[in-house]
Amino acid sequence: MAAFAALAAALIAFLGLRKQVQVSQSTLDHQRQDAKQLAWWRTFEWASSRALPSGERDIPLPHSVTIRTLERLVNEATTKVQEAACSGVIDVLSAQVLPVVDEDVNESATEARRDSSAAVEALVSYVEASGGTAAASARAEAAVYEPRVAAAMYEGKVLAALSALSADIRVFREPPISNSRTDAVAEVSGRPVAVEISFARTPMVVRARARSAAQQRREIGAIPLVLVSRFESPFSAEEETELRLVVARWNLPADNGKLLDALRRASDL
Repeated sequence: MAAFAALAAALIAFLGLRKQVQVSQSTLDHQRQDAKQLAWWRTFEWASSRALPSGERDIPLPHSVTIRTLERLVNEATTKVQEAACSGVIDVLSAQVLPVVDEDVNESATEARRDSSAAVEALVSYVEASGGTAAASARAEAAVYEPRVAAAMYEGKVLAALSALSADIRVFREPPISNSRTDAVAEVSGRPVAVEISFARTPMVVRARARSAAQQRREIGAIPLVLVSRFESPFSAEEETELRLVVARWNLPADNGKLLDALRRASDL
């Protein structure tokens, strides 16, 4: 009987200790979560206050740094409130980034050009990463991409031009490639080349989209790409080889020769 009582007492003590351990572990997990949340908000406060300084003497962060930081915070966010907070700051920054880019053609300051280009690249990356979430910014999307109707009309004209370029080029529209923005695949003398059509409104956006597409395709070992836009290529021949990408300008049927040349060059990359 005494042995049974001792066993019962030991069991009760064990259960009590186990409960204490569980409570302690739960408390520790809660504290860790609180610390993680606090660190997130501190980083957000730092980025937003430096991006939109309240004092005249405060030096703002470059837009590109702020946008990249906000994209990282979106990836680490655990609540929709956090995502929406990032979206709010991006809304304001979008209006500041694009005017700089639009005026950049006549800008003489090299540093300003470099910052505006990096900012647009960061904005494109943010829009792509936040799509369909509470962190998405309608203003950023509108700033980066032209209205869908005009873009669709441009895409249709380019696809029609592709189909009539040359007898040795076969074009397959809208291939079923998952996680891809490819609009068509062209076979150039039997060699496949992906085609993406961009109705971006500035050369800076084209450059940013091209670099983003090249990085994504490099990671999956995809075929070379021709990015068709309304602007001349911002890349040298060496850069095209490195990126495995050619930017082709197309506005009118008179540009069909440029499109054909871009496809042939890309097929050799």
